[in-house]
Amino acid sequence: MPARLVFAVLTVVFLAAAAARLLRDGGLRPASKTWLLVAALFGATSAWLWLQ
Repeated sequence: MPARLVFAVLTVVFLAAAAARLLRDGGLRPASKTWLLVAALFGATSAWLWLQ
């Protein structure tokens, strides 16, 4: 599996984790911010790999 595809899939997984945490906590808390940050990093890396 190419790395760019793995990073894209992990982006979706981390976004789902952030959404679940947002729903459970009822707002933007540090844990959900962390999941969103990790998803953004993986998404940016995936986008960069797709553009190469």
